[in-house]
Amino acid sequence: MIGWPLGIYVGFIIVNWVGSMSTALHTNAWLALAVAILALVLVWMGIRWALPQAEVNSPGRLIRFLRLGVILLCVVVGFFGLFQFASLVMSVGKSLTLTLGPFGFLGNFFFQSGDIILVITSSLGALVAGGAVSSFLSRMGLQATEKLPAGGVKIINLILTPIAVATILVLLGQLIEWLYQIGKPFYTLWGPMITGVVLGLALAIFCKAKDALPTGMVIYYITRSVLNGLRSVEALVMAIVFVIAVGIGPFAGVMALGLHTIVSLAKLYSEQVESIMTGPLEAIQATGANRLQTIIYGVVPQIVPPYISYTMYRWDINVRMSTIIGFVGGGGIGFLLQQNINLLNYRGASAQMLAIAVVVASMDYISSVLREKTI
Repeated sequence: MIGWPLGIYVGFIIVNWVGSMSTALHTNAWLALAVAILALVLVWMGIRWALPQAEVNSPGRLIRFLRLGVILLCVVVGFFGLFQFASLVMSVGKSLTLTLGPFGFLGNFFFQSGDIILVITSSLGALVAGGAVSSFLSRMGLQATEKLPAGGVKIINLILTPIAVATILVLLGQLIEWLYQIGKPFYTLWGPMITGVVLGLALAIFCKAKDALPTGMVIYYITRSVLNGLRSVEALVMAIVFVIAVGIGPFAGVMALGLHTIVSLAKLYSEQVESIMTGPLEAIQATGANRLQTIIYGVVPQIVPPYISYTMYRWDINVRMSTIIGFVGGGGIGFLLQQNINLLNYRGASAQMLAIAVVVASMDYISSVLREKTI
């Protein structure tokens, strides 16, 4: 519980520092391309060394520390290369916008895609750091629970449980403050903090020292319930809500399709992970592989093909849904089509409908070909 916000904060700072270091190379597109390719090669070589497929002898402590350091360095280099790739895409898009003339929208598409990658990279780094710190602290807590006596574990629980519960409630309070701008710190900061401390103390006092709390299952069911609730709302209804929130335009449509895509793919992805075969996992664990090696060589090969298939299928759905989203003010060609119909400009509307049909048919063909080649 404590590791997630701590890791997210530290990871956000580190990734932003890496991004600021990479801005010195943004002036030259060829240099950015070379750095991105070099970063990809270095990450691949580092991961191959740090996570070997087979080992005859168990590695010593020094080798394990070196491998951990190489993995952390690969993560930093990978984010540096990702920043360079985003800069390269933005630079190419900007130059294409000026040179393509009537087809400059393609360059704008590349520019916006690079900008999106640039924004997402910081959030992705924060989440990766949060998961890593949370996993590390969880393992330390498990080892402390196994080695320390019940009295020592009870003291640790009395200290850390109120902090963890208070952290969760304070984060929820700050989220409510960000959404509704209440402006009263007692209701969004001090009140949740005091309540969290009291609930944490009660939980630490009445629970046994070495009882395992089902934290993972609680997070799992809460996340699943939230995703199920969001998925029950159609993308069209989400578009109406976002149009009211941010105004008429493509941003509202992108937000609606993006949110609906996230909750839909999260459901499909989670079901695929839950239905993987356990035989390969047991075989890899029998060779002495650790948890990370088991995930890379036992879980990832089973989930990558359906992940690609689901993602491409959802991409095809979003192309078709973008037309309908435009009718409620979500921008795009659907909004222009509605305007031409209202102005009785049926010639322009028919041309746009023909363009929509060509784009949808082309996207369906491209996605089917890609699925056949990748699955």
